[in-house]
Amino acid sequence: MRNCMNRIRIILIFFVLTLLFVGTGCSSKKKMTKATLREFTASHLIKEVQENEFDFDSFQAKINLKVETNNKSFSTKGQLRMQKDSIIWTSISAPLGVEVLRMMVTPDSVFMLNRNDKTYLCETISAFNDISPMITTIDFIQAVLIGNDINLRESDNYKVSIDNGQYNLLISNELKKSIKQSEEDWKVMLKDIWIDPQLFKITKYYIKEYSDSKRKIELQYSDFEEVNGKYIPTKILIDIHGDLNLKADITYSNITVGDNIEFNFNVPKKYDRIFK
Repeated sequence: MRNCMNRIRIILIFFVLTLLFVGTGCSSKKKMTKATLREFTASHLIKEVQENEFDFDSFQAKINLKVETNNKSFSTKGQLRMQKDSIIWTSISAPLGVEVLRMMVTPDSVFMLNRNDKTYLCETISAFNDISPMITTIDFIQAVLIGNDINLRESDNYKVSIDNGQYNLLISNELKKSIKQSEEDWKVMLKDIWIDPQLFKITKYYIKEYSDSKRKIELQYSDFEEVNGKYIPTKILIDIHGDLNLKADITYSNITVGDNIEFNFNVPKKYDRIFK
């Protein structure tokens, strides 16, 4: 049992690193201003968010990252590269520019190279089921990393409120009751979503497991910039509670979209595999 929990914890850390080392944005930056909010239904707001989602074929960016965990903090830099629905690739460097970590996520697998101790990991993406039932597809991960939500549907039962000059989608009492009656309520993730009234972009997520309120993630998106006619966030704040407690502050630069990019990932022969 201890080996299993250690395995899950390590995979969670690897996923969190992938989530952290992501950036978006380029071109003119959009500053938010408070505006008089019109009354909209939840279905209308969801439709607006869907129409303003950022889409890409290939994506790459440089990143700056500050992480706080277990009363310790560190800063680092790196690169992110993505091919839509197929690859997420990250390279993380030490302060002097030497690569210390390389990761790659594909539709069915997760790979990691640790340059410090010359080890590598290879796991199926289904291993994330032990962390969260939603984290099982690469398109879901990519959507979260660029501020989209592929699981947000007009048929979802939300109610609308106003919070600090933004629209707030809250899960309805009816949906909570239906979840409570489900035999698989442990698989359900509850989400509160904040939406900017000008750009109709998601500015904040609050996600928690229905059966365990201590396992939760808060994502905040800001400093939106226009790329190919769509706005995407250039700053992400992440607060995670659960098997791993962690806070991260991420900023992004040198964004390119649509270029041909490479995803080099070769495991040196002398590296030892973790969890064979």
